[in-house]
Order: sequence, then structure tokens, then C-alpha cells
Amino acid sequence: MLRLGPDGDIAEIPEEHQAIVIGSGFGGSIAALRLGEAGVQTLVLERGRAWSYDAEEAVFGSELRLRDDMFWNNDFAVWLTMSPTLINRVPGIIEVVQAGGVQIAAAACVGGGSVVYAGVTVAPTRRYYEALFPAGIPYDEMNRVYFPRVRHMLSASAMPEDIYRTDPFTHSRAFDEQCAAAGFPTKPVATTFNWSKVRGELAGRLRPSAVIGESSFGNSNGAKNDLTQNYLPAAMATGNVRISPLTEVTSIERGPHGRGYAVRVRRLAADGTVLGTRELVCEMLFLAAGSVNTTRLLVAARDSGALPDLNEHVGTCWGSNGDAFVYRTFAGPTGLTQAAPCASTAFLEEGFGMPIRVENWYSMAFNGTPYMNQLSVAVDMDNRGTWTYDRATGKVAMRDWGPEKNAPSEAAANGFVQLLMEKGLAGPSPVLSPMGGTAHPLGGCPIGKATDLYGRVSGYDGLYAVDSSLVPGNAGGANPSLLIAALAERAMDDIVAAKG
Repeated sequence: MLRLGPDGDIAEIPEEHQAIVIGSGFGGSIAALRLGEAGVQTLVLERGRAWSYDAEEAVFGSELRLRDDMFWNNDFAVWLTMSPTLINRVPGIIEVVQAGGVQIAAAACVGGGSVVYAGVTVAPTRRYYEALFPAGIPYDEMNRVYFPRVRHMLSASAMPEDIYRTDPFTHSRAFDEQCAAAGFPTKPVATTFNWSKVRGELAGRLRPSAVIGESSFGNSNGAKNDLTQNYLPAAMATGNVRISPLTEVTSIERGPHGRGYAVRVRRLAADGTVLGTRELVCEMLFLAAGSVNTTRLLVAARDSGALPDLNEHVGTCWGSNGDAFVYRTFAGPTGLTQAAPCASTAFLEEGFGMPIRVENWYSMAFNGTPYMNQLSVAVDMDNRGTWTYDRATGKVAMRDWGPEKNAPSEAAANGFVQLLMEKGLAGPSPVLSPMGGTAHPLGGCPIGKATDLYGRVSGYDGLYAVDSSLVPGNAGGANPSLLIAALAERAMDDIVAAKG
């Protein structure tokens, strides 16, 4: 478990730093570790809380146990399987951003998306990766060096057979049987769940979490090998890295006398009260706040005049990764509960308008019901959005994404379920999620356009992007965590070797 010292008063944070990292998700954790190993004094700023785990208690809220701290400063709980419910505004674990016709989920906690994702660790398909990324980031290098490094650090592995055969994974077996009968056999997929802890849940030694469908708002017993259990403690063990939770960055600009960077922050209490504000300065600034929030910071900095030399590609190439969620009924058994860990996946090249990867998903709301949930990620090479700055309000938003940009990936997902129905494998009808949504926002600072091939942001020395904003809107038919982390590892290898 990651152990942080007392938060203290914001005034206790030193003003000057060699490096500041904004965000503690995949890119931020990797940047922190590699900087720390290189002897660089580094401060990690994280807007969300640092959570702890407990073998017996429910640490996090869930779909069936609503709490205010599940959502970041929302008046309503808004989630795919929840009716909108009035809640209090606090700095919770997931920010839900309504951007035109898409509902975006962005993590807000120490460990970032690794705390709330489903752990699926899969590489992009080569042909689509090569269509998305510059030739200077070769697939062979990623596949030989960086994908294996990340898998090792995260302890990613396929589900053991003894776990797969238990009742909470009945829905997983049903999905595999449906796909095989339809002519699309699945393959096992690596995830970052700790199978010893999952076995502990099944045996009653740990409070059930993963096996009852907890994951989207965190696993209370630490059943996922999230970043607070690998990269972040390793970074802190260097003695060169400090993490400051509940510290929200509000703007970035050039530092005093045009050198380095000034980062304006505010310290939050658990109830959202602003405890204080500060301006911190650094020689090197690493943006790892996630696609939405890295993009917001950069677009605001460029268009407000704070960093006017950022180029025209900042704010562009944003996409939903082709995410689509489809619920369907099934006459066979689905289990008393639907466990969160994903067992398998199938990649469908043809027949549905665009290539899609389908995965059996989960929902606590469906426990003990004849419903199943499917996530698909489509290879959507066309639908992209642009984030823009409103000078009147000082806000950054995406205004050019309507339902029509969700439609192709949703049609592909629905088409696969329709095929299952036609073959008598599911029914009576698929039900799309009520609004286009993504848990995999990508882009806004596309690599090779807004940056060089290693995340150095064009126009400014010492400014780097190392997160999901680098990925140009789509991960090539994959859940994107492995790709994001591998790009960050590759970037940090070069940045550390070049000393900037």
C-alpha cells in the first residue's frame, strides 16, 4: 500500500522544484519513477485523494452503495447504470465531463485511472497502430521493449482457470460461448487483478469486491495492482519524489524572467473547501493530468497568452477510443454476481462497419438478472473533436462532438449483438447506453504534432506531455492503458538520457 505523510498546509510545500508532474495516473507515475531514479527532485501534484485499502471494510462507494465521494464536484450522480441522483459536491474519485454528445469519465485520485479501470492490458493491433502513429515510433520497438516492461511492472496476467470456473464468472463463460457459437472465438486477456486476492474473496478470507462487480469506483481490498502498488511506491522509494494529494492545478505559465514554469495550485479539503493557494515554480514541467485536463491546461495557456507559442495542434485529435457499451438479455445463467475482472476478448476485423474489440463487461446493477454488459472499442480513424477556449469565461470545452460522432462505433457494437440475436444466442433486444460515453478519453496533445516523438511539447523547452493526451483519439482497437504507459516509458527513457 502506498503510504503518504501528512498532507500538511499548502504553505509547507517548497516553492521551487527541479521537476513538477501534474497527475499521478499512468504517465505521471512513470514520469515520477524515472525522474526519481535519475536523481531529479520531483513534486507530483494530484487533485484527488490518496485512498487506502481494507481487507474487511468498504472503502469506496459503488453502483449499489452511492456516496458523494464517488464523483468529482458533481451535483448529481450520473453513471451508465444509475438514475441521476442528487449528491453533495466534493472532490470525488471520478470526474464526469459532459462534452457535447459524449459523457467522459476522468479519474481524480492518487493512482489516476489505474484505481478505477478494469485492468485490461492489451496491445493495439499492429496495422491500426501504424496508421495512427508516426513511423518514428515503431511498433516493433514498442512490442519488444515497452509493452513487456509495463506488463511486468503492473503484474498483468490472464485469469487462472480455477477462478474462471467459479460462479461469479458465469457471465464470462456465457460471453465466450456466445462468441464461439457466432464464429468469433475469444482469447484470454491479461489484466492487472491480483489473483491471490480474488481467490481470497472467493474463499471468504477477504470482503468480496472484485467478485461482486466492484471496480469502476475502486476495489476496497486492493484487488487490482493499481499504480499505488507498483510505480508510485517505487518512485517514493528513490527519496527524490514527493506526492501532494488534493492539490489542484488551476493554470500554468512561464516562470519568473521567462525561465522554467509557474504552476498555480489550490489545496482542497476532503469536503471541497479551498484551504489555500500557491504558485510553485519548476525547471521541468510534466503534464500527466489525463486527456481532458492536460488539454484544458494547455489550450487555456496558449489562448490566454500564458504560453502563446504552443502550436495549432494543441487541443486537437481528441477521440473516445470508439467506446460503446451495450446491454443485452440472455436466457441462460449469468451468475449470482457478475465479477469485474475481464477473462477474454475477441477482435472482429470485418462485418460491423469498422473493426471492433469486444469484451464481456460487468455491472453490479445486473447481479442476479438476465442482463449482460458488453464493452467494445472500435478502430475509429475519423471521428475527432477539438477543445477550444472561451475568452469570456476562461473555460476550455469541446463543442464539436455530437451524437453523430458516437454513431459508427455504437452501430458496430450493436451490430455484433444483433448477430448474436439472429443466431439465437442472445435476446430479445440489445439496449445501447442512453448516451455516448467513454472511459478512455484520448488526445488533445497528439504525439508527433503538438509534441516531438517523445512528448516534448513544441514551442517550449522543459515542457512535456506524458499521458493519454498523446494518443490521437484512438488506441488502434485496444483498451489504452498499456499503450499510454508504454509511450510514457519510451518518452522518459529519451528525456532522462538527454537530460531534458
